[in-house]
Amino acid sequence: MKKAKPILVLLLKLLVSVGLLGYFLARIHIERFLQTFATAKFSYIAIALLVYLATQAVSAIRWTVLARPLGVKTPFKDMVRYYFIGMFFNLFAPGTVGGDVSRVYYLVRDENARMKGRSVTTMHATMSVLMDRAIGMVVLVWLGAAGLLLFPYYAVPHTARVATFLLSLGLLVGALITPLVRRLLPTDTHQFIVKLRLAFSAYRKHWRALVNATLLSLAIHLVQAWMHVVMGRALDLNVPFSFALIVYPLVGTFAAIPISLNGLGLREGGYVVLLSAIGIGTEKAIAFGILLFLVVACDSLIGGVIYLFQQSAKPEAEALEDARAS
Repeated sequence: MKKAKPILVLLLKLLVSVGLLGYFLARIHIERFLQTFATAKFSYIAIALLVYLATQAVSAIRWTVLARPLGVKTPFKDMVRYYFIGMFFNLFAPGTVGGDVSRVYYLVRDENARMKGRSVTTMHATMSVLMDRAIGMVVLVWLGAAGLLLFPYYAVPHTARVATFLLSLGLLVGALITPLVRRLLPTDTHQFIVKLRLAFSAYRKHWRALVNATLLSLAIHLVQAWMHVVMGRALDLNVPFSFALIVYPLVGTFAAIPISLNGLGLREGGYVVLLSAIGIGTEKAIAFGILLFLVVACDSLIGGVIYLFQQSAKPEAEALEDARAS
């Protein structure tokens, strides 16, 4: 029964994604939808590909900043490599945590192999990945709330407004009480509790790492919001940057709800609802969402190539290590 549960969850998510995509595609004019794709300007798509790739490299910097206080000394070039592999598995693995698991695995394996007599535990690696994820999501939600406050004249559905404000407030409260978590942890000598307390202590001592990671997240999200403007131009759509500061965070947050396969269906539905506020029809909204997804997918394939090269190089490295040992 336990083995069947993950398969059942995967099938349910797949059903939701296929159902949502089928629902939207059944209600659009297919010829107009295909025409929107056919007339897309490749120059703008190329810019989007490069911009998204650059933001992911900056995201790897953010992860490195958050890993250093935990004692991780892995070189930045390796952190970038692990991050891109994680991008690949996040998108193409069934679920949204496959890439996070791969980042933890490679970080622990290679760090311990590099630093003889000194270990980075799974707890440290996991904490760095969780903090990277958490700060990225918190800043994304706060950016959406700021966009709604700064540009209230866009006809965003009232439910989306309220949900965004409540979520941003809840995350703010959570961020403020996080320092108290360490004090509330039981004074247990269990190894897991000890490591968790040490992780919280590390960030308390190196609080500038959290500030730097937050600023990096803000820069990443602002650039990715601007990328929506670029993708709009690729499809001859006028997506103002002020509106991109709203639609990008709201769709990103909505697509993160774990009820579909990697956000498929939810993401496109979000664009349909929100882009209608600036007069963009269903066909173009779905094309916009799918084209953005394809940009992300193409860049994520780089992580797959890195993974394949790493796997093929592994036996040679192991043979060299054996030769040195003998």
